[in-house]
Amino acid sequence: MDIEIRMKKKTHVTKDDIINGLKTLGLKEGHRVGVHSSLSSFGYVEGGADAVIDALLEVVGKEGTVVMPTYSNNVDHLEKTQEEKDMGITWKYRISPYDPKKHGCWTGKIPDTFWRRKGAIRNSDPTHSLTAIGANAEKLSQSWKTLLEADGYILLLGITTSCCSSLHLAEERVQLPQHILDRITPPPEIEEKYAKENIGFGYGPYPKFGKMEEISIKHGIMKRVKIGKATVKLLRLRELIDLYAEYLQKNPDMFYFD
Repeated sequence: MDIEIRMKKKTHVTKDDIINGLKTLGLKEGHRVGVHSSLSSFGYVEGGADAVIDALLEVVGKEGTVVMPTYSNNVDHLEKTQEEKDMGITWKYRISPYDPKKHGCWTGKIPDTFWRRKGAIRNSDPTHSLTAIGANAEKLSQSWKTLLEADGYILLLGITTSCCSSLHLAEERVQLPQHILDRITPPPEIEEKYAKENIGFGYGPYPKFGKMEEISIKHGIMKRVKIGKATVKLLRLRELIDLYAEYLQKNPDMFYFD
């Protein structure tokens, strides 16, 4: 099929469509916003990832800030042995030296375009860097916690809260019960062994952040709008973290067990 015909079959989205959608959601000049995204969720975007980035920067203006996860691809995923699986290891990778001006990211086309922009500030975390453009970009690129302290927002472009890694901030407020801690806390000897070998790893079940989608809608803290084929959502990060901490305190099992 000819590429022009394929494009016509897709929903066509322009930069102005994105700007209008973001403004309808309530995103404004001066806002500080962390963005998780799927470019393909829109359909066909005229101008691609750059059009989405331009729209975001135009809406928040010079006094606002856009932050994106630019989790780097300087890692080689390693096969787990059966023994490691039995121990509770869920994934592991070898970390190569990280260069924030060289290594791409695996978090999508939009953030992988974003960190290459002039004026973008990318932090030095070797695997989970954030990149920011705008006012106080250097500070806000340091961690999701700085975005929370700045009363920032989270914008989900065509994806769900399952990708919202800032939700880990709620875990600092809650004392999880021992039966969950036993499942998610690796023995010291495993941490020591992998640290010596410069290997990153996951241990135990990862919290099911996607469950906060329905909860956020129920409590009225998530605004939604359709842009092309994508459902785009905006939440105040403070409200999202407060709500997750509340639910995590009341019923932590729902996020760690099926």
